[in-house]
Amino acid sequence: MFKSRKLYALLIAAALSFTLLAGCGNSNAPGSGGREDLVIILPNDFTTLDPQKLPSTAEINFCANIFDTLVTMDENLEVQPSLAESWEMSDDGLSYTFKLRQGVKFHNGTELKASDVAYTAKRFAAEEWMQFCSFMVDSAEALDDYTVKINLKYPYAAFLSSMTDMYVVSEQYMEEKGAAAAQEPMGTGPYKFVKWDIAQQIVLEANENYFGKAPHIKTLTFTIIPDANTAFVALETGTADLSFNISAVDFEQAASNQKLATDKCIGNSCYFINFNTEKLSKEVRQALCYAIDKEAVNVLVNEGTGVVADLCLVEGQEGYTTDIETYAYDTEKAKQVLADAGVAPGSLSLDFFYGESAANSKLGQALQSMFNEIGVELELRPVETGTWWQLFGDGDYTVSRGGYPMETANTDIPYFDMFHKDGTFNVSRINDPEINAWLEEARTEQDAGKRTELYVKAAQKIAGEAYCYPVYFSSSTIVYNAQLKGVKAISDQKYLYSEFSWE
Repeated sequence: MFKSRKLYALLIAAALSFTLLAGCGNSNAPGSGGREDLVIILPNDFTTLDPQKLPSTAEINFCANIFDTLVTMDENLEVQPSLAESWEMSDDGLSYTFKLRQGVKFHNGTELKASDVAYTAKRFAAEEWMQFCSFMVDSAEALDDYTVKINLKYPYAAFLSSMTDMYVVSEQYMEEKGAAAAQEPMGTGPYKFVKWDIAQQIVLEANENYFGKAPHIKTLTFTIIPDANTAFVALETGTADLSFNISAVDFEQAASNQKLATDKCIGNSCYFINFNTEKLSKEVRQALCYAIDKEAVNVLVNEGTGVVADLCLVEGQEGYTTDIETYAYDTEKAKQVLADAGVAPGSLSLDFFYGESAANSKLGQALQSMFNEIGVELELRPVETGTWWQLFGDGDYTVSRGGYPMETANTDIPYFDMFHKDGTFNVSRINDPEINAWLEEARTEQDAGKRTELYVKAAQKIAGEAYCYPVYFSSSTIVYNAQLKGVKAISDQKYLYSEFSWE
């Protein structure tokens, strides 16, 4: 727990033993093997594998190996064919017509048809968890067996990028299996579901009839190991072959182990301190921002491996700007802002409501100590992560933690979801008429330059009002058996295991 500015400095100095992740650097070791299986560590079990009800990035990324989408995005953020061979947009931008690959088979042997895509699109648009990327879909219809038309509520420039989150399902299978489909997923992807032993493991096997390149590795076993120490021992002993997002200490230890290889890059998840704007005034929010030492938080929570952020975007994304209020760490300034707002030292008591995890607990302790230095009491309120998801919408908190996987090719998705009054992840409970209007206008604006202007104005207003406070981007690390080929850390951690091999 932080007690003084001097201790902040010591912690920041400790971070010098770690390298900030400004790029990727693979340390793949030589070797080969004749294996056809791969064991991947998961820190937590899943709640559902229904592809239209996936509650978090972990489930979404996992299902990318079982299901396919109409289109994909390459490394240059260019849209590429997948289940759809080609597509056309109507002149008014209100519909897209996709021509499907013929002969694509679901894992049960039935052929993919346009009716399956239309069924998926309707389900995609109806499910609450998918609203962050399906909001623009109005209807869908199969024109023939291999042609499907998706109609939009209004023209949406980033529609095709949103389609990378629509995993296509079999209408017949979903209707016949009902709720059981969430425990036994079935798609067209490179791997087929075999079994799910709750809290123990999930097993997938290669789809030999995959329309794309057949996977080199035939069996994937995802073993669930919540304890970080146990997980690292599994890597060291060869019981497991791959794990991602491990601690900085374990990552450095793995880098010195000849049997293991490592890779790292900046992650795409940005983490915030969220202030409940319905309960805290602008002046109080600003004072709390001045009280937060981001560098010290990064050291305590991430062991210095995260990247401190003033904005939830990176250079090159629509809306990126450096022309915003940044609230440099200054406890005396924080005290003065509170005093000017009529808040006496020791009179303000807040709570920090968060999903229970080691990182969130460390963050809570840091905030508790930092706020204490300006005379503000902070009570820590950890709850089980699933409970947090259920209860944050009630707004019964003053401070919380938010994290969001930023969409590189689509600023609208994270901005609308976090900062619009109707956003599903509006943890700060923002309802600013100007911001609402700018984000709504940006959704239908076809000109990229004009969209950027709208997002910049929204970012400036969010920062100026201190609705929430970006703190850091996480790092993305991966540790794996040195004989495994084709491995590279990626920012969104959507690993496609069909690209890996032992050869």
